[in-house]
Parts: sequence; structure tokens; C-alpha cells
Amino acid sequence: MKNKKLVVAVAAALTAASAVPALALENQFTGSFTAFFDTGNFAGTGVLIDDSPTSNYFVQRLRLGYTAKADDHVKLVTKFEFDYNFWGNSSYENARGGGGALGADTVNMETKHIYLDLNYPTINAKIGMQPVSDAFKGIVFDADMAGIVLSHEYSKATVTAGYSRFHDSADGKEVKTDVNALGSKAFDMYLLDGKYTISKDLTVGAAYYYINDNHTPGKYTVYPEAKVHTLGLNAAGVVGPLSLDGFAVKQFGDLTTGRDAKGYAFNVGAKMALAGGTARSEFLYVSGGKNAFYVPASDNGYTEGGQFYNSEMIMLGRDKWATTIDNAIIYDVNNNEEGVIMGTIGYDYNFTDKITAAANAGFAAVAKDLNNTDSKYLGTELNAEAYYKLTANVTLGARGGYVILGDHAKGIAIGGDSDNLWDMKLIANYSF
Repeated sequence: MKNKKLVVAVAAALTAASAVPALALENQFTGSFTAFFDTGNFAGTGVLIDDSPTSNYFVQRLRLGYTAKADDHVKLVTKFEFDYNFWGNSSYENARGGGGALGADTVNMETKHIYLDLNYPTINAKIGMQPVSDAFKGIVFDADMAGIVLSHEYSKATVTAGYSRFHDSADGKEVKTDVNALGSKAFDMYLLDGKYTISKDLTVGAAYYYINDNHTPGKYTVYPEAKVHTLGLNAAGVVGPLSLDGFAVKQFGDLTTGRDAKGYAFNVGAKMALAGGTARSEFLYVSGGKNAFYVPASDNGYTEGGQFYNSEMIMLGRDKWATTIDNAIIYDVNNNEEGVIMGTIGYDYNFTDKITAAANAGFAAVAKDLNNTDSKYLGTELNAEAYYKLTANVTLGARGGYVILGDHAKGIAIGGDSDNLWDMKLIANYSF
């Protein structure tokens, strides 16, 4: 009798299940684990000072992505990040990047992306918290932001339009009651981007961004009430063995109350095959002073753009391997309103399928000296890196560099002088 009841129950359950349409999801997991040991006299402190102390520390990061794909047109994309800013920093407390000390037991999960990706022939729509980068190598913005991005591809062109809300600080002052009016004190960005393929060797583009900051300023807000228009052109092409790309950007509007936005920037990059490897170069100019270049920032003071990773610098610019606690002489291209003049060269070479290496050299100066140092020169950096692919997913590497500081950097250092800078990393990375 018990067996008969069990058979009837199972049959009933299967019948009910078959009456409901099945939703077959394709579950996709991606991610990477990175750990490195870092030692040097700058990256661990970010301080320019005479007789700089040497730091040594370990950093660990896990990025985990999960995509729920319903079909070729619909998927939900998520990404999460778990950092130990450095081993030994804290335990038994909830803190961003904490948990690296004895005992661990810290809640430090960060949510990077949660967005719906709708991909249809007529339009692609991404809705939610997502990564968005400008069309100018990230010098305006390159960050995670909540919004809607729409795009459509034609036979030779791509058009993208979007809206993002950077911040919302409703405080009830815009209405007659104490009820908060969400959206009345917002920090918004609107974008329009287009690219057109003229031939297989030439693509041109144009982009427009409008950033309207009407939110209640935070403790670290640099440009309250900014209303900045950014308009620019970009191009990429091939001339013989040389691949070229670059952009020109102009800003106008209000940098802040009573101050016009007048920033501008231009760039050219080049690559070519050389002696079995790849030679590359970048030049960047960003205005400063009364023409300070606007880069949006979150309320905690972090600029959400302006990172010129194409330079491949370790200390002159932000290091591509550094995580939450990264430091750089030029942290963003606004550069404390002094702007940037930077030129770099590099060379990549694959010795075998498993062993790769690269070397880079670069110089940097400010576009406008606002510190009366009688010099614009920040310094010259030399760096190199080498990697060994242990398996298809695991890579071990080393990356190091040295900066010969210029008189401008020494002039703004604590005490009016600073040692030259050096840094060395040993890296382990697992990607899946």
C-alpha cells in the first residue's frame, strides 16, 4: 500500500511538472583569481618623500561572474568581487577589502555588475548596473554604473545611446513636505556614440557625453554642480605595416558654479610588427590650469575615469595589475588640474607558446605648472614584465619598474625632495 501511494504521488508530481512550460537556462560561470607580492618605495604608500620607506605586502583578488542565459536574445549578467586589500589587514569585521588577517571571517563581497542583456536584430539593450567606457580610451569615464545602454549595428556603422545615474541624493528640499523627492538631486550622464567603417583599413567615430551634477555634494566632491559637455572624434586605421588610432576631445559648459568647462585632450597610438614581436607607442596631451579637464568622481573621492592604462606604466600611471589600493603619480588625467603630457613606447615578444615578455619606457610632464616648481617634468619610467603559462589557465609572472623623478615631482614631494621610485611584483593568476 505504501509503495502504491508513493507511485501515485510521483506520477502526480510529474503530471504537474509537465503542465508547466520548462525554462531551460544555460548557466555560464567565469572568473579570475589573482594574488601578488609587491615591494617598493611608492606603491604601498603613494607618498613622494625623501628617504622613502620600502613596503612589502601581499594582495589577493577573486572576480566571479555568473550569466543566466535564457536563449540567444536574453541573458542576465552578474559579476562579484572579493578582495583582500592586503594580507593581514583585518578580520572579524565587515569591511571592503577586509578579511586578510588571522581568522578571516569578514563580509567583503562587492557587487560589480547586475544587468539584463537583451540582444535582438533591431536593438541591443543593457539595463542595470554595468561596465561603461567612453570612446576615448577611458580618459573621461571607465567604470561600473547603473543605467540603460541601447545600441544597433548597421552593415558599416554602430550607434549607441545611453543614460546613467551616477548618484541620487534626495533630501526633501525640493518639495513642501519632508518626503524625499528622488531624482530631484541627481548626478546623471547621457551618451551618444557612433562609429562608421569606411574601409577595412579605416574606421571613424564621434561621441558626445553630457554630465549634469545636481546632487548634494559629498565630502570629497571636487566639482559641485558641474554641467559638462564632452564632444570628440576618434579614428583607427592601417597604413602599410602601421596600425594607428587616436582621438581629439573638447569640453564645454560649467565645470562648477561660476567656472566654465574648457578642457581638451588629444591622443595618437601606434603599433607595428617588428623583429618577431610588436612595437607600440602612445602620446597623450590633456589640458590643465584654467582649462582643467573634467573627470567625474564618486562621493568617496575616487575618479571613475581618467585612467590611461594604454600607457603600460606602473608608477607614472596606474598599474594594470594593481587593485583597490593602487597608487600613481598621475592617478587620473585631470591630475589635480595640472593636466598631462605623456609619451610611451613598448615592445611585446613571445619567446615560446608559454613564455612572453614586454618592456616599456615613458615620460610624463604636467601641461600646466600650478605649484610654482619652475619645471613641468614629472619623470621617466622604465619597466619590464615576463610571464610563464604554467597551464592553459594558470600564469605566473614578474613585473618591475624604476622611475627617475623630474623636478616637478620632487618639487611637490613632502619636504621638497624625493627618492627615485621602484616597484617589483610577483604574480599568480588563474582564469576560468
